[in-house]
Amino acid sequence: MLLVSFAAANAKCDWSTLKLQQSNQRNYYKWYVSGQVLDDTCVDYTFMIYDFQTKKTDTVYAIRGIVEVQFNVKGKYKLYLKLRNRCEKCDTALYREVNIVQFPGAGLGWNVYPNSCKQYKFEMNYIKGMPAKDTCMEYYLMFYKGPWMDTMSQKEWDGLTDYKIGTEYDFPDDDFLGYGNTRIFNFAFKDTGRVLLIAQWWNKCLKQDTFMFRKLEVCKSGPTSDVIVLNRPDPKLIGVYDMLGRPVKNIRKDEILIYIYDDKTSRKIIQH
Repeated sequence: MLLVSFAAANAKCDWSTLKLQQSNQRNYYKWYVSGQVLDDTCVDYTFMIYDFQTKKTDTVYAIRGIVEVQFNVKGKYKLYLKLRNRCEKCDTALYREVNIVQFPGAGLGWNVYPNSCKQYKFEMNYIKGMPAKDTCMEYYLMFYKGPWMDTMSQKEWDGLTDYKIGTEYDFPDDDFLGYGNTRIFNFAFKDTGRVLLIAQWWNKCLKQDTFMFRKLEVCKSGPTSDVIVLNRPDPKLIGVYDMLGRPVKNIRKDEILIYIYDDKTSRKIIQH
């Protein structure tokens, strides 16, 4: 009889239907609790967040079983869901750990190849503090070009900040040019003109990411602070010789001399 009574009491405290679902976008998290056991009016539940950095616990309130929390400080946290059946005097707990990361060092650079102003090499920086061979990190870079971009005045284009790009531009499919999914890759534009870029650093293990928005002008004439042209450095002179191959220390006028450089090139120059 004792065994039967014990089993019957535990059957009333069956928590097997409980589900705690989690989703997040960057540092914004949402949890949702569900299960038939919640239909029991004797069951109460409480959500709490434990901060490993401060070692403090705060209660967070749920609306229809949903809790939404935005973490603004890098670090480790734990969500607790405590449930109690006050009629049967039994309880249980579920938890989820959260690791909020930041993306220090995120940056985007590019070079233009000297033989074609439409050919670019892009490089997204490693995130500081994360190993170079980390398999959680993924890198994406997307390109967009709309006809409205080239019709903007130079003043409007110059005033198009990264913040404005991210908040005011919808990045429609019609403007999509292509993308890269490696940290370093080459991309050849078909047309010249203004282009917008989205760089995304995605940590697939933590399901957190960060974005960077940039603009560039393909084949822009004149100097620009964004585009770095891959010009070869001036070669270093390593020796001067006469036509018989003898080293020349003192330059003589009206004589053909051979200049040898460290890039394995040579030049014949007549000194006047």
